[in-house]
Amino acid sequence: MRSALLRGRTFVVAAPALALLATAATAAPSAVAADSPAGSAYGASASVSLLAGVLGDKGISVETGKIAPSSTDGPTSASVVDVPLKGLITAKAVTSSAKQDGDGPVQAKAAVVDATLPVLAALAGSTPKASVISSECKSTADGITASSDLANLDLGRIGKLPVGTAPNQKIGVPGVVQVIVNEQIKHADGSLTVNALHVKLLGGKTLGALGSGDIVLASSTCGKVAPAVVTTPTAPAKPPVQGPGQVTVVPAGAPETGDGTLAAVTEQ
Repeated sequence: MRSALLRGRTFVVAAPALALLATAATAAPSAVAADSPAGSAYGASASVSLLAGVLGDKGISVETGKIAPSSTDGPTSASVVDVPLKGLITAKAVTSSAKQDGDGPVQAKAAVVDATLPVLAALAGSTPKASVISSECKSTADGITASSDLANLDLGRIGKLPVGTAPNQKIGVPGVVQVIVNEQIKHADGSLTVNALHVKLLGGKTLGALGSGDIVLASSTCGKVAPAVVTTPTAPAKPPVQGPGQVTVVPAGAPETGDGTLAAVTEQ
């Protein structure tokens, strides 16, 4: 199985390894680990096996891992430019960021700028493209919100999306490809993932089949934020209730003190 490398220029906020496409992704694009950070994002990922003739005379397999990943645990932002991804997609820039205000609100976002999807050209009648494909999520004590933006998305014959696309809208060619726009996935731990564009190749031997696998563009994930702990000041303790007043007893024949007064025995 061959792995694709980014051949374009890169500028990296954290480590140079962000400029490379990692091999053998170990989880599905939307998976969230038990020890996942409060927020995370990445620009693109692909795990596909293409049939012969789709992108060349021979069938190919591509495993990219997450391109330009970021998280609240660091690096908090990443970017890759001039991305030719083995013919699957191209992009002028891929970016992501994930930030948290102390233990408070979380924000994660990702974007793919000037994207094309040559892998879908045969089905679409022309190469699908978009000027910006982006996603964003925000998490506060009140809950998690998410949204996607697909500016000037053109999928050709595959289908058109309504303006203001609601979460999890699907179009495609039965048995060949399914395109999910503004995909939002709620996880068991309460976190939420939003994928701006998720292309699923459905395999099979249907006419026009491309292969099998997944391509995800602009993915953001936000975890739950615990409500702030409000500390109520406690009132000062009240002094104990006093009993009867002091009783001074002057026994008969008590000795005098030095100032001429009688010595006193005080009972509490």
